[in-house]
Amino acid sequence: MKKILFILLLFNFSCLQVEQSPENNYVVEAYVYTGERVNDITLKTLVSLDNPEGESIMISNGTVKMVKNDREYDLTYNQGTNKYEIQEQTLNISPGDDLFLEVNVDGRESAATTTVPSFPKGLSLSKDEMIIPEIKSAADFIGNDPLADAEIIMDWDNPANELHYVVIEFRSNLLRPILPPDVQEVVDGILEDFAIITPPDTVSSYTITGALLPSYGPYIARLYKVNQEYADLFESEEQDSRDLNDPPSNIINARGIFTAFSSDSLSFEIIKP
Repeated sequence: MKKILFILLLFNFSCLQVEQSPENNYVVEAYVYTGERVNDITLKTLVSLDNPEGESIMISNGTVKMVKNDREYDLTYNQGTNKYEIQEQTLNISPGDDLFLEVNVDGRESAATTTVPSFPKGLSLSKDEMIIPEIKSAADFIGNDPLADAEIIMDWDNPANELHYVVIEFRSNLLRPILPPDVQEVVDGILEDFAIITPPDTVSSYTITGALLPSYGPYIARLYKVNQEYADLFESEEQDSRDLNDPPSNIINARGIFTAFSSDSLSFEIIKP
């Protein structure tokens, strides 16, 4: 019954909307994640296909609401991140949740729906420690590669060949570089922005290699299961996922995407012998 009412809500919204001119159209980029606060929703102006070099402008005066189980949650604009968010984690995102998004920008209303996917299954790491000997200079690579065995295999169950992607993040503020300066320059801020993010794929494993990681210390490996609308977006040959100006789009009366992700994670550490 809940799903029927949810579908009727979205259907009624789409029937009531009057198609408006493309001049006041906009782009919605809305992503929600299981176990995380809702804080990754962006509104921006639509770049015309006649002017692909144009620049999108963030929209800060929109009204954004999310609905779960007939309860409405208002989102506010964060000037620091340029995103709309729920101030506190009052909306818990769980697998199987049906979510409804409603947006109003200067009187133009749009809406979308998504269902949160199930958690990834069977995530495992081949080991929880990666041992890398101290590398003092480029000369240490002559005749022997100290990073030859520096890898950890991530595996997960994927019998239906669903799309997943992997994120690797460093989990410490202490930088202890693996590679010396004469091999790779270490710049200020490398840890602040460091992350490995793979494209969505139907594989069931990923190899974490030490040569791509910046420092000794703790890391977290996250596995995300991708929802169908995001899979359609990624697989579209004509879609540029950075600006979302071309189809596919699951936003009624605007452009863009509203989708959800479920994830699992495990930790590992890089240590010296």
